[in-house]
Amino acid sequence: MDLDGSEQDPEVKEYSPVCVGREDDIKKSKRMTAVVHDREVVIFYHKGEYHAMDIRCYRV
Repeated sequence: MDLDGSEQDPEVKEYSPVCVGREDDIKKSKRMTAVVHDREVVIFYHKGEYHAMDIRCYRV
């Protein structure tokens, strides 16, 4: 029994921020790929905002 509420759900993973490149380089290239927490992602810079998504398609 966990009285202090510190027990965590085993399905929930906590991740820390990851540096994937220099801001100027991402803006200049418009996109780049990086490995983040064992997953390959693509980072986009579009209309003043950054977006990231998994590079693999998991469609079945």
